[in-house]
Amino acid sequence: MATSFLLTGSYSSEKEPGIKLWEFEDNTGKLTEQLGVAGIERPSFLAVHPNGTSFVAASEVGNGELVSYWIHPIAKKIVEINRQSSNGDHPAHVTIDETGQWLLSVTYSGATVNVYPLHANGSIGTLAASVKHGGSGPDADRQDAAHPHSVIQVPGKNLFLVSDLGTDTIFTYKLDADTGALALRYSIQTEAGAGPRHLSFHPTKPFVYSLNEINSTLMVYRISQSGQLEFLQLLPLIPDSYKGGNTSAEIAVSSDGRFVYASNRGHDSIASFAVQHNGTLEVVGLTDSGGEGPRHFAIIPGNEWLVVANENSHTLTVLKVHHSGAPCTVENIVQTTAPVCVKVIH
Repeated sequence: MATSFLLTGSYSSEKEPGIKLWEFEDNTGKLTEQLGVAGIERPSFLAVHPNGTSFVAASEVGNGELVSYWIHPIAKKIVEINRQSSNGDHPAHVTIDETGQWLLSVTYSGATVNVYPLHANGSIGTLAASVKHGGSGPDADRQDAAHPHSVIQVPGKNLFLVSDLGTDTIFTYKLDADTGALALRYSIQTEAGAGPRHLSFHPTKPFVYSLNEINSTLMVYRISQSGQLEFLQLLPLIPDSYKGGNTSAEIAVSSDGRFVYASNRGHDSIASFAVQHNGTLEVVGLTDSGGEGPRHFAIIPGNEWLVVANENSHTLTVLKVHHSGAPCTVENIVQTTAPVCVKVIH
């Protein structure tokens, strides 16, 4: 029986097993906990090394930490390697570059974008470079200051896009592969008050799908060879008829490039879109997330399953994807404390 291994992060205390290893059965959608690791406060976001033997977790607290771990899924082992300061409060996102030699992170409250070397044994080196964002946005509650929320590599290039929720800006940085230094190449403004959070790339075409948290919208961009974004389309992620509160959270493109998915917290749904030839999207529909507060999700290889981290209902839900592209049925629900990140170990 084909299986996949997943890692989850959470908003749990350091006394609880906040990082968990799961086995996922591809045929049935069954999700089984294999191991839990305590000793890290609020391990909210994870990045798996390209070789699959280690990963890094962000401890999303004031004066936070980045923690590296060695992992052997089949042997059900996770061992801490080392820790480094996050160089700012509330590290919200971490990315390991495609070479496996650099770790990039952003601090939501510290407004920093940081680069660390990753050593061959998986340990995190001392801070190599840092950029601090400034500015604010029109939403006084959420955009009082710059709040970089994610740093994501442009596939196949030493370019990284940073979505700054506080300033309604997506920045393109070039990474110096020798020193780790970051050079700003471009920046583009979203709609005022949109709050860009996360984005995802089409696997074969030059399109970027960016999710705006505050106004619950999705923006489609074309990306140039040098990393410059060109706006193509704006789409709502929740229906006009919905009058409750909502903050959109995660976005991902299926590995075959046919569908885009986005999660809504409040409306508690997964929005599905079909990718057109020109990169723009057509709405497929909205599906219940199977829980409350779907902060993150992962598409299982093969594109037949979504595993959703529903933070507020303390559940992971397994959604079966219909041939139309929409996740249509909840196949499995597993209880686990405040899950907020799901990563597949490739």
